[in-house]
Amino acid sequence: MELTDVKGVGAKTAEKLNKLGICSPRDAIYFYPKFYWDMTKETDLESIESGDYVLLKGFLTSVSGLIRAKRGLSFCTAYLNTQGKKIKLTWFNSPFVVSLLKQSGEFLFWGKARLNGKKIEMSNPSFEKAEDNKRLQGIVPIYPLKDAVGQQTFRNIVKACLENTHIASRLDEFCDMSLDNAFRIVHDPTDMEITKTARRRIAIEELVYQIIAYRVIKNNSANKKPHPYLCSLQDIKQDILDLPYQLTPSQNKAIEEIIEDLRGDRHTNRMLMGDVGSGKTVIALLTCLFAKKCGSQSAIMAPTEILARQHYRTALSLFGDKLRVALLTSSTAAADKKTIITALGKGELDLIVGTHAVLNDKVKFDNLGLIVIDELHRFGVRQKSKLEDKAVGVDTLVMSATPIPRALALSIYGDLDMSVLQPREGTGDNISTFVMGDDKLKGLYKFINERVSYGEQAYIVCPLVEDSEGLEVFSAKMLYKQLVKKELAELNVGLVYGSMKDKEKSEIMARFYAGDIDVLVATSVIEVGIDSQRASVMAVLNSDRFGLAALHQLRGRVGRNPNIKSYCFLHTSKQEENERLNALQNNRDGLKIAEIDADMRGYGDFLGVNQSGGSGKIGVFINKRLIEECKDIADNLMQEGSIYTEYDEMLAKYLDLLQGVSLN
Repeated sequence: MELTDVKGVGAKTAEKLNKLGICSPRDAIYFYPKFYWDMTKETDLESIESGDYVLLKGFLTSVSGLIRAKRGLSFCTAYLNTQGKKIKLTWFNSPFVVSLLKQSGEFLFWGKARLNGKKIEMSNPSFEKAEDNKRLQGIVPIYPLKDAVGQQTFRNIVKACLENTHIASRLDEFCDMSLDNAFRIVHDPTDMEITKTARRRIAIEELVYQIIAYRVIKNNSANKKPHPYLCSLQDIKQDILDLPYQLTPSQNKAIEEIIEDLRGDRHTNRMLMGDVGSGKTVIALLTCLFAKKCGSQSAIMAPTEILARQHYRTALSLFGDKLRVALLTSSTAAADKKTIITALGKGELDLIVGTHAVLNDKVKFDNLGLIVIDELHRFGVRQKSKLEDKAVGVDTLVMSATPIPRALALSIYGDLDMSVLQPREGTGDNISTFVMGDDKLKGLYKFINERVSYGEQAYIVCPLVEDSEGLEVFSAKMLYKQLVKKELAELNVGLVYGSMKDKEKSEIMARFYAGDIDVLVATSVIEVGIDSQRASVMAVLNSDRFGLAALHQLRGRVGRNPNIKSYCFLHTSKQEENERLNALQNNRDGLKIAEIDADMRGYGDFLGVNQSGGSGKIGVFINKRLIEECKDIADNLMQEGSIYTEYDEMLAKYLDLLQGVSLN
């Protein structure tokens, strides 16, 4: 059946749908609603936030006539009395509403609510008399159509597609709801709880096939390891003994696990997990040294130039006489860049340390065998995959103080091994974390003045560089201007953010390290690679706009000196964010924080696949329990064997999608 065979789909409509990735009736069915308008009951005004869609019922206390403004604009206002509140309603350029609103009786109103202080306002809400109530009822699916076709038109198209289709699934025997029934409920819901169950059933279908496709591709590549590691741990024993300090028991265990992986038959796919100060960098460099002794080149990619330079300095300091190392970033001079790239291609370098500059198509290796990616949560799946594509069958080591939910989900699933480093004794024990509201800001600035008077330093981090219209959040530039004139006028305050030129950033950081700057106002650019022994205060404003992984990293910028008591302040204007922030306040363990964050926010697209064709995501909260349930179903299907012998459209789709995605 072609798309144009569906009732209501002519050639022009089909062309518009094609642009959305909808090329067949099946594509239309798999094009999920982005959200729903639930008009089954009145909205409780005590629980709404600005921007929520609400259904209100009540009597109008006043209705203005049509008011004409400049440039042809006209509007009408009315006030609705409901739930003990007075709601302002405004309609623009809609002269016909005046006579309709002046009818007596109770009305229903549907639209987006805006909170203006304690007042609630609505613009251009839909309405009808309560006694009629034919339109504003039920649950209405809303699709991400980008104005290609109307919402009602598309709902009718999907309905027609479902009338002529039965969606069979071999997973039905493992689930309480059939896939066919799930799709019918998702597109034509009558109850939101049942709709959630249906969306979860569809999510199971997709996750199971993602897992199976993932395993098939991994198994197919298992015997294609072109970089044999013929050395053993014994070959770097002396290098470990030559270090200026002794490795901790967990560091020794980690290097043993990594080398055992490298010497195995399968590609290494391991996460090195450890909080700030646990010694991840030296383990990564020892791994690169081991790769060099086995005849392979290595690459370490960091998210910022500051962190890349730090790794480069550490490599030169610890292994400068054993590894031929170069640094490659966007600020590397053109002539130096050319020399480095040439040396890499000829095999005259053992290790390249860099930023995203390493991903450049001109960067080619003679024999790349190992990549190390630091601060995994700062990179996209495709960026990581692009680095891996620079050689066939590279081994991968990723490092993070707080693994992203995707990496955590993969470790639960069993395709990402994890080595955990324990912090050195005393590391981070001297940091106290506090969640605070707007009423504590003056006290915060007073506290910073006090700590600086003791010879200490502070960071103040904002979510934005500049103010953004419509967002009531702190920006680094505006806060800097305020602080130098008012609250911190007696101190030396610096400003740093990501879009600054690298040279300017380096100068600011050098002044901070030298003690010429007391307080550094910044964005999350300082999340990694910053190390000042005198910094004792980290204040993150609007911390609810940051992920827990980022907040945990920012907290790690203080407490570097065990002899100085340090403090981390997490500011929020949102009371409902306290549960998430309190989790950080009560935990120092990065792995535990990642688990809490994932349980609260979900694991997202845990295999790194963004579906092309269709709206992409079914919008289900993916947690550990769901992944494990899907893993069990995948185990059963693969043991049964028919998944390999019978063509399956869903499996074919994910095999195709995963070919271009990093499988580590």
